[in-house]
Amino acid sequence: MRSSLRTKVLRRLKATSALSATLLASVIHAQSAAPTFYADALPLFEKNCAACHKPDGPRVGGITAPMSLLDYNQARAWAPMIRNALVTGYMPPWGAHERHRGEFKDERYIDDAEKATLIAWIDGGVLEGNPNATKQRVAAGGGTEMPESGWWIGDPDLVVQFEKPVRVADNIEDWQPTIQMPVPEGAHTEPKWIAKAELNPGGPWVHHIVSSHMGVGVPGRGPFTYPEGWGVLMPEDPFITVNMHYHKDPGEGTAVTDMTKAGFVFYEDGAVIDHVVETNLLPHKGWTIPAGDPNFEVNNTFAIDEDIYLLSMGPHMHYRGKAMRYEVEYPDGERETLLWVPDYDFNWQFLYEYKEPKFLPAGSVMHLSWWFDNSSDNRFNPDPTMDVVYGPETTDEMANARIYYAPTTKRGIVVGEDLPRDVLDAAKKAEKQRRENSKLLVLEENDLSWLSN
Repeated sequence: MRSSLRTKVLRRLKATSALSATLLASVIHAQSAAPTFYADALPLFEKNCAACHKPDGPRVGGITAPMSLLDYNQARAWAPMIRNALVTGYMPPWGAHERHRGEFKDERYIDDAEKATLIAWIDGGVLEGNPNATKQRVAAGGGTEMPESGWWIGDPDLVVQFEKPVRVADNIEDWQPTIQMPVPEGAHTEPKWIAKAELNPGGPWVHHIVSSHMGVGVPGRGPFTYPEGWGVLMPEDPFITVNMHYHKDPGEGTAVTDMTKAGFVFYEDGAVIDHVVETNLLPHKGWTIPAGDPNFEVNNTFAIDEDIYLLSMGPHMHYRGKAMRYEVEYPDGERETLLWVPDYDFNWQFLYEYKEPKFLPAGSVMHLSWWFDNSSDNRFNPDPTMDVVYGPETTDEMANARIYYAPTTKRGIVVGEDLPRDVLDAAKKAEKQRRENSKLLVLEENDLSWLSN
């Protein structure tokens, strides 16, 4: 019986080139041990999958997990799809090359032995096992349950939302309005230092959200949390400005109503802000991707004028995006790859945040490279017969590279005491510039006619 089972496993795995010889041997061993959900699969789901596949999982960027893998019945029902996702490498999504293992927070690499155990559990009949075997760990939730507040950042100090629900009409497929979220009267009367921010989109039609205060909400990104002593200053203001990107299928009956929200947690008085976080979007425009080109390359550079700590990087392209690389050239000419994403996926746009901020000295140059596949071999390509230029719609393309960083000089700003004038002026200038660069849509009292235009 056991010999026949091993033969079956060998036959399946030999047909799967994506699995290594080590994984093959691990599967045979795991299969003979008759893995069960509670004893073997659940701990691995908690470690590798539960960041999204849990009850009430995150919805940032409109991406929601279709099931919870913390529930045996749901995991069993989806077992064939889970197996395929593991074998092909589609899940867990991450994008960063294996060379970066250990560099970034919340990385989603899954070991070959862990894959082997999960595949063996599925091929062995998705056995349930004894729930009591891991009762204590399961009862504790493994850190996977949403807090009672309903926000992953905990109880927000400030919550903002649209003044009125925003209607995305039937005929709208792709729409990017900039909208003001009013701050409740008396809720934010003085500048505050942001420690955490979370975007709560109204539904899967919200493709991404951009805000100078909340970072960027796109598929694959969760709440925005700064390291202790790092922060962004939010001036007192009656509005929070957000750029929404709605994307859905047009047609009769597809109109939706959105009420996106945002939550903030602020530093308490007495905390010390040593590093004032800055963000820079490094786009490259002025190029045309020829129709049918399978490997079009775009390059750009960014000069680093002062010593900085690089906090995180966020590549951004659209459907034709193929790969992206951040490199740094140090003043002595040495080059280092900061981030290599060899198989970019538009559906999962991660923010790669260093476990320890990366020091980059003044005089360094950041080299940015993007690759695009505008051929018919790209199954996501909207139209391989068209030349493509930089543009805001998802059927256009972008070559963007966002970075979060801070000067290395410690500021020692005590929260609750007088703010340095340069910091306050810079925060106000950034928000003013953002508003001037965008066409604001102001929700008029009892007037939603513009929402259908």
